[in-house]
Amino acid sequence: MDVRVDALGSALRSDLGDHALWFRPRRYPNSLALSIIDAIFSTGARYATVENILDRYIAYRDGQGGDATGDGAPELLATFAEVGSSGAWAHDIGNRRPTSTTPGAPLKAEAVIDAATRLLAAGIATSEDLRTAADSDALHVVWSVWREVPGQRSGFTWAYLQLLVGISALQVDGVVAAYLARVLDVSVDDVDAGLVSELIAEVARSNEWDERDIPMAIWRAEQRARSSGSR
Repeated sequence: MDVRVDALGSALRSDLGDHALWFRPRRYPNSLALSIIDAIFSTGARYATVENILDRYIAYRDGQGGDATGDGAPELLATFAEVGSSGAWAHDIGNRRPTSTTPGAPLKAEAVIDAATRLLAAGIATSEDLRTAADSDALHVVWSVWREVPGQRSGFTWAYLQLLVGISALQVDGVVAAYLARVLDVSVDDVDAGLVSELIAEVARSNEWDERDIPMAIWRAEQRARSSGSR
């Protein structure tokens, strides 16, 4: 076995624990709305809390005769208009958690409406629009828009959003590459898309894991490490 594959497999088991207990978010590849909500509310929270919010959004849309699993940014923004304000949305669908511990930080619900508004203005109305941007030079423009949303500057939620909508880990900047570079003790500049693809595929195959689980689990581990100050 390639020593790099062995090193990555060992690191994943050490850092993430039992594979059966790895972080596995819900996947809604056709719902930019649910992906935005998941990405913004997942930081610093138990995922069960996020699932409750997703369920309330889905139930709200069901009550309207809609289908949340196909919602884009326009449908998400419409729910804010219908309930009257971001505060009302936080009460009825989301929660009152702020985007940071800074006094006066806006609610995560406000970040959701801001993110949806900015993405729509940038021409990203659906998950498919974001996937299309990932195949062009437009993605860095969308990233610059996303990082202007309160609490989203670090890049963690941006990477997670891309994974949620089904953008390949090879195209997701930063988080996965930085983890692999640290495990392999190389510069992040030496971790290109080909290496990411090869190692993730080989580790998944040799351990009989779902390849899709690995980037998500790495993201969650890195996000928790960042929140605790160990990164």
